[in-house]
Order: sequence, then structure tokens, then C-alpha cells
Amino acid sequence: MHMSLLDKTSYIPYYVQIKQILLDRIQNGVYQENTLIPSETQLAQEFTVTRMTIRKALDEMKREGVIKTERGKGSIVSQEKIEQSLDRFYRFGREIGHTGVAAQSRVLSAETVIPPAEVLGNFEQNQGKEFFKVVRLRFFKDAPVSLEFAYIPCTVAPGLLDHQIENTSLADILEKIYGKQIEKATVYLSPRISDANESEILEIQTHSPVFQTERITRAQDGQVIEYRRSVIRGDKVKFSTELH
Repeated sequence: MHMSLLDKTSYIPYYVQIKQILLDRIQNGVYQENTLIPSETQLAQEFTVTRMTIRKALDEMKREGVIKTERGKGSIVSQEKIEQSLDRFYRFGREIGHTGVAAQSRVLSAETVIPPAEVLGNFEQNQGKEFFKVVRLRFFKDAPVSLEFAYIPCTVAPGLLDHQIENTSLADILEKIYGKQIEKATVYLSPRISDANESEILEIQTHSPVFQTERITRAQDGQVIEYRRSVIRGDKVKFSTELH
């Protein structure tokens, strides 16, 4: 039996502590992917708490996609993550395709806007102030994974919203329909916690760990053709890069 790290003198609720201990064990390989974790009864005995307390911790882990429950078996570690490479231009459909699962997305809004100054600052002044703003929710195995806000100058892709953008890469549309061959993209990655609105949309607890990425995409002529901000669930995606 593993040593219990439950601090019963702490102000932190027992179920929160237990959840963190179980997450640490998964991270450290004590409970491995696609294997059963101990039953509610076993965990209740280990931590000397009620089964209801254990169930509350497990329910949160299930809601966050860390474990899944199979009738007649129990709770199984389900830590499959999408690997997003930082070494090449990222297209959601391509990365999902590597897992053997079809990419899915839902357009939450698509409109013409005058973006805030912090977005406009990434573009040249001669590109105008009217932009297409596309907000999409991306899914992996029916679970929401990332919330994306894309801004594209109307002068770059006139009539963009007339095209099918639900499950199509915007980068592919810019390249194939508008002839904007992508030269490079600069990506900024930072960890933070989710706010109430993001948490509701991504179906996670408020103040859950997420990644925020900001991507500035340039065409071959050096012109910025897209600015994108994404909020990505930390329990569903991992980032990778190769060092030489």
C-alpha cells in the first residue's frame, strides 16, 4: 500500500488532497494508462475517509478526462493526450489524424469585427481595421480540447465566411483558395488557469490548468495573414520539440 500523504490538519478539503495524490501517482506511473486504480473501498481504507469523499475526488477526475469508469470493472486511467509539436506548423486536423480519430470542431461564432488594439498591433496598418473573427471549439473523442479565436484581415481573404469553416483548416483555406502560401509562424506558449467562461465551454473546473498559445502566421511575402489565440486543456494536450 502506498504511503498516504493526506494532511488532516490542512484547510484543504480531503477530496481535493486525495485527487492531487491520485493525479501525482498517475503522473509518476504508479497507476499506468489503461489500468485500474484501487476501488473506492480500498482508497477509503487507505486514506481513512468515507467512500463519499473518495467518490467526489474520482468524479472530478472523471469529469476532467483523467479516468473513465467501466461497468463491472471500476475506474481506469485514461491519460491519452494529443501531442502537439512545436517544430512544425500546427494543423489541428493533422495532429488529431495521427491518433486515428477524425477531427471535429464547432463554430461558436463567425463575424466581421474591428479587433482590440492588442490584436491589431500584430498586423500592418495597410491591412485595414476590418477582420474576420472565427471562434471555434475543437474536440477529441467527443471531449472539448481547445477554444480558438482566429483573426484574419478582410483584405487577405475576401468572402472567407462564405466557405465551409466548421471542420476545415483555416490555413488550408488561405493557401488553397486565396493563394496565401504560409512561410512561417511565431508561437508564444504560456501556462495559466482557466476563467469561468472558458471552463464552462471546455467542460472543466474553473481555475483548471490550461495552455494559452498565440500564433502569428506570415505568408511568403512576409505579410501577417492570421493571428490566433487558443486556450487548450492541460489534461488533453502535451507539447513536444526536438533538440539537436
